[in-house]
Amino acid sequence: MLQLLTGCAEPPADFEAFKLPRPINMAQVLGNAPLLLGPQDTLMLRLRFDAATGYTEFSLQEDSTTHSWFIARAFRFRKLYYLVEERQNARYWVHAVRIRRGQVQGLGTGYRQMLDLSQAAWQGHWPQLLASNGDSMQLRFNRQQLRKFYTEEVDRFTTYRLATTSAGQAATPSADLTPTQSMSLYPNPASTSATVVFKDTAAHLVQLYDERGRLLQSYATTENQLSFPVANLPAGTYLVRTRLAANGATLTLRLAVTH
Repeated sequence: MLQLLTGCAEPPADFEAFKLPRPINMAQVLGNAPLLLGPQDTLMLRLRFDAATGYTEFSLQEDSTTHSWFIARAFRFRKLYYLVEERQNARYWVHAVRIRRGQVQGLGTGYRQMLDLSQAAWQGHWPQLLASNGDSMQLRFNRQQLRKFYTEEVDRFTTYRLATTSAGQAATPSADLTPTQSMSLYPNPASTSATVVFKDTAAHLVQLYDERGRLLQSYATTENQLSFPVANLPAGTYLVRTRLAANGATLTLRLAVTH
């Protein structure tokens, strides 16, 4: 089982089918086109609610292309939103999200939360919820008994600041940089190109490195943003580094490339 927990493609634990509360339209909670501004990345989203099924579709906006991220039914319980993703064989993943005061934590972290839940279940937590055993674990969902786990789990994730844009209008992360932010990066993940946005217009040198620290490309700009191609890069994680002209500080952001 330890090998399953550390090296499997799917978390070994999931939930058996359970009766879902009345679904929440997350497009009304977050907006149809929310912009999530994090300390190291920016997520441009599109949300669409299907009233017939109760599912909200979450998509990532990359340049002019929209990619489906995940689909879930949502309900709220004691200050957390729970997003229920249907898997194969009538089984479910559930991950929790905190949305308050214009901030979002935990959105889209279903894989990580279910992996952590699998490890906790294997260590003997919630034996009364264990529905089956074997190569995988199937649990009964109980929001009262799992509330402490999900509350602590959400605290582990990056806090994003929520900004909204109209669905037909391009988002402008440069206008949403906080006073403490000097640089942001979007979309992230990216598949065709990525854009670095600076707080001020000045001379900047942007350098792209792979995970081994090898310099792949350098770009110079005097504008407040710079777009560069990533379509020719293998999928993986890269480092975007720049030296700010104002104070000479070096900033590094992580960029995920997917195809």
